[in-house]
Amino acid sequence: FYWWDLHWQRSLVWVVGLACSLLLMISPTGQAAQTSMLAVRVWPARDYTRVTLESRSPVNFTHQTVRNPERLVVDLEGVELNDILQSLPSKISGQDPYIQLIRAGLNRPGVVRLVIELKAEVTPQVFTLAPVGEYGHRLVLDLYPVEPVDPLLALLEKISPEEAAAGGVSPPQR
Repeated sequence: FYWWDLHWQRSLVWVVGLACSLLLMISPTGQAAQTSMLAVRVWPARDYTRVTLESRSPVNFTHQTVRNPERLVVDLEGVELNDILQSLPSKISGQDPYIQLIRAGLNRPGVVRLVIELKAEVTPQVFTLAPVGEYGHRLVLDLYPVEPVDPLLALLEKISPEEAAAGGVSPPQR
C-alpha cells in the first residue's frame, strides 16, 4: 500500500501543478503577462498632447489624477514592462506644453504603472481604439488644458508686430 499511496500523491501533485499552470495561462493576470507594448507615440500640440500606447491585444487599465504636484497615473494590468515602455521618457521634449516627464515601472506583479508629471492641471481623456489598418489595439491619453486655448488669441499671437502695424491690428499684450 505504501507504493500506491506514494504514486497517487505524486500524480496528484503533478495534476495540481498542471492545473495551476493552465489557470495562470488563461487567467487575466497570466494571459496579460504575455501582453507587451508594440509602440508608444507622443504628439504635443498647443491644444492638447496625445500619448498613444499600442499593443497586440486589448489592455485593461485604470487611471487617476493626483494633485500637488499635478500627475496622471495609469495602471496597465497584465502588461510586460518592456523596452518600449521604458523608452517613454525619451519621447517627451522640453517644449511639450503639458508634460514635464513620463516614467514607467512595475507597480506590483502584473501591473505596470505610468506616471505622467504635468506642467499644469489638465483634463485627461483616456480611451481605447480598436485595431485598424497597420495599427493594433491602442490606449490613448489625451491631455487637455483645464482652460481651453482660445483660437482667436492663438491666431493674434502668431501675427508679428510688423504685420499688425500694416494691417492695423494691435498685437496682444502679455
